[in-house]
Amino acid sequence: MRYLLCLALLVLLPLTEGQAATAPGFAVFVKVVSAADDARSDVYEQRLDGGRARLLVSHTALPKSFRGRVEVALPSPDGALLALKESDGVFLRNKRTGATRLMPLGGSYLAAEKVGDYVGGYWLWRRGTGAVKRIWLVGSQEALTGLGCSLKLMDWSPRGKRLLVHVFTTDKRKTEYLRVFDAATGRTHTLLTTRHDVLFAHWTSDGAAVLVGEKASGKTCRLELVSLTGKTQRLFIRPLRVWDVWYSATSPFDAALSPDGRQVAVGESSGYYLFSRDGRTRRRLALPEMDDDAWPLGDMAFSPDGRTLAVLVSFGRGTGEGRRLDEEIWTVHSETAKAQWHLALRSSADFDAVHVLLGWVPGQPALLLASRNYSGIGSGPESQSRELWLQPIAPGQAARLLIDTGPRGIDISWRGEPSTLAHGVQRGQVKRG
Repeated sequence: MRYLLCLALLVLLPLTEGQAATAPGFAVFVKVVSAADDARSDVYEQRLDGGRARLLVSHTALPKSFRGRVEVALPSPDGALLALKESDGVFLRNKRTGATRLMPLGGSYLAAEKVGDYVGGYWLWRRGTGAVKRIWLVGSQEALTGLGCSLKLMDWSPRGKRLLVHVFTTDKRKTEYLRVFDAATGRTHTLLTTRHDVLFAHWTSDGAAVLVGEKASGKTCRLELVSLTGKTQRLFIRPLRVWDVWYSATSPFDAALSPDGRQVAVGESSGYYLFSRDGRTRRRLALPEMDDDAWPLGDMAFSPDGRTLAVLVSFGRGTGEGRRLDEEIWTVHSETAKAQWHLALRSSADFDAVHVLLGWVPGQPALLLASRNYSGIGSGPESQSRELWLQPIAPGQAARLLIDTGPRGIDISWRGEPSTLAHGVQRGQVKRG
């Protein structure tokens, strides 16, 4: 009996080691259906441990009032809901035939004249029923804003109970709002109203508050913690050198709150720092000194235990034809602020192709990265693709490609916790809230 038990363990051990390199969860990505300027888009789902992508939401199944294309599809943590961001666009009239059609922003206006604007909205798709419902109607004086990547444009709370979105008015007053949608009640309320530029907004690990970074008047950044009741705790204000970074998928100022809420990691023009929550204690991360002509960008994420901070550093250097973008990954010990591991991702003159740090892989010393790629001339969907990579945090370990959307992939997101609904098998009780 003991012999059979040992033999069984020997058989199972290689399987366990093989599974350790597999990222759990699933990815959702958006693909435009054709190369036509006004083509719609479909949403797909794919498990990260193998299997083919399957169609999740077809553009033919969307309501007639959903007139734009799906730009972003963000799954809730349990996979039961999808938050969909509809594209903005313009109404065009054919000069020869007089026919009118809706063109997503970025499309060609040849042989047509603009006759009006279209403002997209946020929608909620429910698995099982396939029902799609508009969360709220964005008025004609409002436009939607992207903060660089889908997880900053809108974000589910850690338990998937609430959805955070960012909108701003386009009138002269330029008021910005952070709004929260309650998935259980279907109600929406405004969390924050400001005249400053909101650079990012991240949920805290307990989902009780949102960490908000704003570009205040002049050249300063303001970091605040806003509770769900609207109570605001200002952490600190610091000088900020803001650059024009329209070509980048990241913000010139970013921050991350540790899981225990005691530390704030901040990246801005002068470097990367760890602050105490009140902002009184500051430690500079032991990362390379920046050149005078470099303008840093980056994403940051604490490990689930809070002991390690991962930093995706992007250094833009030079101007004009001589400019380059260097991308590197660093891990830093949160107690000592000393670097532990480093990997040079790439150095390229292609500023359109960038990486985004999505987070840590649960239960593994590894990171998930998304890449935005362009091939060909122009920035339309036909020249875009998205990829999802697993990068082990170990010397000499190469990144592994998990998903490649192929041509016309315009968005990709990931959920690390296995979803009973996404996989069609029971994986344990799904937490609610």
